[in-house]
Amino acid sequence: MSTHQHRMPPEILDEEIEKISSRRAGMGLGTENVRDNFVGLALSGGGIRSATFGLGVLEYLKSRGWLNQVDYLSTVSGGGYIGGWLSANCVRSFRRNEDWLDEKADWTESIRHLRRYSNYLSPKVGLLSADSWTMATVWIRNTLLVQLCVILAIALLLLFPRLLFEVFDQWPYVGEWRWATAVLFILGVAGIAGNQWQMTRTEGKRFLGIRSSFSCFCLALLGLITTLWLIQQLDFNPFADGEVDWVKAAVVAVFLILTGLGLLRAAVGWIICAGVEINLWKEKDAPTGIHYSQGWVQGLIVIPIMASAFFFAAVLWGQTTGTGELAKMDSFGEFFNHAWRYWPFPLSIVFVSFWLLSLFSMKQGKMWLLAPVLPVLVLHALLCAIMLVLHGWAAAEANLEIPAHESKWLAFIWAPAMLLFAFSLSVNMLIGIMGRQSTEGIREWWSRLGAWLGIYGFAWMLFAVAAVYGPKLVSHIIHTGAWWEGISLAGGWLVTTLAGLWAGKSSSTDGLRNSTVKVSSSIQLPLNLIAILFPVIFIAGLLVAISTGIHLIILDLYEVDWGTAAILNGYHWPYLSSPPVSVTLGLMGAVFVLLFLLAWRVDINEFSLNVFYRSRLSRCYLGASRYTRGERKPQEFTGFDEKDDLPMAEIGAMDDSDFPAGPLHIVNCAMNLGGSSDLALHTRQCAPFTITPYAIGSGYWWPKTDFGKSGRLGYQSVTEYGGREGQPSLGQAISVSGAAASPNMGHHTSPLVAFMLTVFNVRLGWWFPNPLKSCRSASPWFSLRYLVKELFGGADDQSNYLMISDGGHFENLGVYELIRRRCSVIIVSDAENDPELKFESLGSLIRMCEVDFNVRITLNVDAIRKTAKSDPDSRCYAIGEIDYNDGLPHGVLIYLKTCMTGQEDSAVLQYWSSHPDFPHESTGDQFFGEDQFESYRRLGKSVASSALDKIALQGGTIKFTDPLPG
Repeated sequence: MSTHQHRMPPEILDEEIEKISSRRAGMGLGTENVRDNFVGLALSGGGIRSATFGLGVLEYLKSRGWLNQVDYLSTVSGGGYIGGWLSANCVRSFRRNEDWLDEKADWTESIRHLRRYSNYLSPKVGLLSADSWTMATVWIRNTLLVQLCVILAIALLLLFPRLLFEVFDQWPYVGEWRWATAVLFILGVAGIAGNQWQMTRTEGKRFLGIRSSFSCFCLALLGLITTLWLIQQLDFNPFADGEVDWVKAAVVAVFLILTGLGLLRAAVGWIICAGVEINLWKEKDAPTGIHYSQGWVQGLIVIPIMASAFFFAAVLWGQTTGTGELAKMDSFGEFFNHAWRYWPFPLSIVFVSFWLLSLFSMKQGKMWLLAPVLPVLVLHALLCAIMLVLHGWAAAEANLEIPAHESKWLAFIWAPAMLLFAFSLSVNMLIGIMGRQSTEGIREWWSRLGAWLGIYGFAWMLFAVAAVYGPKLVSHIIHTGAWWEGISLAGGWLVTTLAGLWAGKSSSTDGLRNSTVKVSSSIQLPLNLIAILFPVIFIAGLLVAISTGIHLIILDLYEVDWGTAAILNGYHWPYLSSPPVSVTLGLMGAVFVLLFLLAWRVDINEFSLNVFYRSRLSRCYLGASRYTRGERKPQEFTGFDEKDDLPMAEIGAMDDSDFPAGPLHIVNCAMNLGGSSDLALHTRQCAPFTITPYAIGSGYWWPKTDFGKSGRLGYQSVTEYGGREGQPSLGQAISVSGAAASPNMGHHTSPLVAFMLTVFNVRLGWWFPNPLKSCRSASPWFSLRYLVKELFGGADDQSNYLMISDGGHFENLGVYELIRRRCSVIIVSDAENDPELKFESLGSLIRMCEVDFNVRITLNVDAIRKTAKSDPDSRCYAIGEIDYNDGLPHGVLIYLKTCMTGQEDSAVLQYWSSHPDFPHESTGDQFFGEDQFESYRRLGKSVASSALDKIALQGGTIKFTDPLPG
């Protein structure tokens, strides 16, 4: 990707330059060459630790008169707390005719408010504290609502196997409806053949185009009429019992498959036109054909083949338990020699399809005529083996070796999977026989299709086995074990769940940067294993519990008095089979209605933890800007004042001016893209997303897909964003920027961990409207789709709403956006949790800037590393160069790091002596006492002073008054 794609859109940058120039002019500062001498201040992530350290840095910058010269304030996560405090104070002081950034401005009262609320989440901590209990009650309420949605959705999925069992049971006897089996398989095979043709033949590249769609439809219609005429003329009954005339069956199958190919090509044009109508893509960007991307393959190939395998399995089971010839055979040899004359007609289509696939998968030659012979024999042999297994189950039940009704459930669960395996193995044989006549591209395509068939097959097995065997497992455990064993098992599952949740958030796993838990690297591997295995145990236990609940509810609805666990276990299969389908349908309907109602009314954003988090951040950091007597009027019972927060647009222009009262605030967030098809994001899994007083959006470019051309996600005006009530506020911006605990968290996203975090509502992120879409609502009106994306870490850039979380999930220093704007001077306060001085965030920033912007940052941090050894030459800062590769003078990066040299004042040294982890105490510690607050604040001042005392800033230019050490 070229670097110009990562630059700021001209219209957005021009507006920012205009505002910055106006502000400089209003303060009597120079406005020449503004674009070439931006001054940026970046405050890193790190929770309240970063905010308090940043406060000390801000105080020092004010004392030197530097704050008025800062053009951009870029904040991430905890840096956003204090950045929001600064921006809010600039606005409200301006209204009081005061300059908050002036050297003589009095910050005493505002800082006193911060100190009072240093335990901002729960100002009063204790067993009988209403603040502490409120934290618990808010989480419990929101979690129960989210869990109810998840449980209902899973229950709906677990009810489907029960409904499908009725279909499986009746399908062999539905007569002409069995044509659906053939149609589904033809749809899948036609799509496969069309793809192979595109990849091997020149004329095939136009096959799935939209030209001649009508003529193809007419030809397909003619083929269908011809097929029906042939069936009548040949006196061929596709679904008659007895011996099959294979000549007639093969002729009909050939015409059906060719008809399917014509219909598929005709349907392409209709699909594309429909896509334009529903705004799936713009008319000018509409594709000229469908090339079967991941989504199209799943919808038009994988699902039809899965469904046809299910129906084939039902028919074979019907043949096993029926009175036909296939039911009388009892050995593999007998099946292999005679079963081919009795296979149901849809299998004729499967056999014939191998010749079609062979023809379109080979580059040239006539080998396609012979290549399918051995694969067809392999498929026939595998079908014979499957029939033997089905016969074995039926015989075991007849001989009372297994309970009544169990054999049918065994066939229902396992036979479709066995048929899929047989088809896949036969295709592998076909690929091997074609050998060099095929291409690597064809083989790779088949491998990917096999992967998707495996994924869908696994999903089927997971839900079918859970729905059928889950209740039996629970009743068996209760029946055979003592009561304490059941309680121990449930308790073990709960402990496993909590351990998996903790491990998923641990910094020693891939769970979360700036974690709430820091552990030694020696237990990193065990924690990673816990984070992988324990969520699997949790999900399995959840499926078993829900399936058991469904089973008991159905029995109660059917008025079955099951009495004890022993009876429930002993009569599991009759109980599973006896309730009529009307009971299952009724329960499914009730679950669906309740799920729809909850997904409609329970806002996925409002019932996350973000609102709780935002209100407390606003009370502490934005409320501190309303420190004059009588200005802040909190509600007497809750202690909150909604006016503490203010619209983001309000900090961009004052009432009687057209420029901000302070630096232009950039709040950095991460747009999660774990579900994106963009391979450039396979490591990052996210992109930057920024909120400023003027625009909200992202500079991310997505690659060309079936949904149109490549392009920039772009930005939208803050005043026009999210409808009438959806415009972001400053409090919302800084809370989302600090949403570290989130199921989707950039390159730390793990689907298993995401599932657990979602179920337990550890969700601080926010679903923002996509700037490219015309979303008039600030939140999705129907939450279920986005809840599923959170459950599986599948957020993407194509949906109407984007999952936005902690900016540290992308870049934790806040410097990335300042580099994008090509600032000539950047001061960065880095207060991340980095006790071993690995400089993870700094290293990540340097790499991304070089890859995305072709900007090289040179910074030597050796003197900072020496602080770990109490070296007298150690420093808590470094000064480096920024080479923008534009021919202009290099920029300057001043890097301030939270660390100790031993030269700090006595109060800081005393706190350090009693708290050895200082200044890298856990980010999970969001409850600061006065000594902790003051120590980080003083350290921020000390580090800034040591770095900047010998530097002068004037008009965006750095001057060194004395030589720097080292």
